[in-house]
Amino acid sequence: MAHTPRTPRTSVIMPVYNTGERVVDSIRSVLAQTDGDFELLVMIDGSPDDASDRVARFLARSPDARVRVFDNAVNRGVSAVRNQGLEAARGRWIAFIDSDDAYRPEFLASMHRAAAGTGSDAPEADVALCAHRIRAVGEETHRTRARVAPGRMTGREAALRLLADTLTPYVWDKLFRATLFDDVRFATDIRRAEDALVVLEALTRARSVVVIKDPLYDYTVDSGGLTWGHLTPIEESDRLVSAMTRASRKMPGDARARRALASSTTLTYLNNAQQAMMIDGARAPRDLEEYRSRIGWGDIVRTLRIRPALGAAALAFKASPGAYRGVYRRYVRRVYGIAGPSQPAASPQPAPPLRRDR
Repeated sequence: MAHTPRTPRTSVIMPVYNTGERVVDSIRSVLAQTDGDFELLVMIDGSPDDASDRVARFLARSPDARVRVFDNAVNRGVSAVRNQGLEAARGRWIAFIDSDDAYRPEFLASMHRAAAGTGSDAPEADVALCAHRIRAVGEETHRTRARVAPGRMTGREAALRLLADTLTPYVWDKLFRATLFDDVRFATDIRRAEDALVVLEALTRARSVVVIKDPLYDYTVDSGGLTWGHLTPIEESDRLVSAMTRASRKMPGDARARRALASSTTLTYLNNAQQAMMIDGARAPRDLEEYRSRIGWGDIVRTLRIRPALGAAALAFKASPGAYRGVYRRYVRRVYGIAGPSQPAASPQPAPPLRRDR
């Protein structure tokens, strides 16, 4: 008789690329969960460093049947290997972790407890969301970050908040009911903020979302990572805006939805501008002008109605990119603990390979 693999409560999907120095610590953080009913899918994405060897050596010393390793010889991109993980996942719930980050020991237990709604009459939530802690590489201190107050809301409410950037767009600080991914996959032609699109798709399908205040995810910021070291092509951001627009149409359209979508669009192109400011280089003025042209006055007005600070930032950038550079530099230092953009350089700086979204 053929052996039927058991169904774990949770499938944890970990894409791995160029994180050899930290991937074993990330794996340890999953194995240290107080809720041990999970499988960990380690998706090695043609990593050019020794991540594959380090994972193999660790598991040879500390074998664990809950860990399944998919060692892809060719780099396919984070979206493709996350999709590969979704196809292979057997769990009733899905969670994600990046391979240089870490779960707190109670991540899974606390998220499941929150989703179950213990002690309340509310139905079990389809998505649970926690706060997270930020640590810059080389620093020992963490900064706690949470965008929304604890409590329950409908999937539509959560989707509107995501569009308005008042609910985090990441997959790694959430626990999802697996059925939400029955017809949802990561877009392989979008390499920055691709998880925001997937989260939006999941939220539009969710009945209930629960938010807890506990910072259960430790997120590492590396100034050489995707957000800080690479300029997203404007065409890719155009595709993201179009995809977010299509996904948002699954919700009833009203003034609030239109304002939330305007906020999302404004933030997408403002993020492009921020990347250009971090990289600088001879192309920066031309790039910044292109991003300015994508941010419409109508979107700024609608954004000001629901996100005054974001709308004001877009207005400042539209009026004076130079002045906005100084404001953004102080923001990066305060929130992420790393140096913000300097004055424009005389020549472009090389960007490291695309790796992950932040």
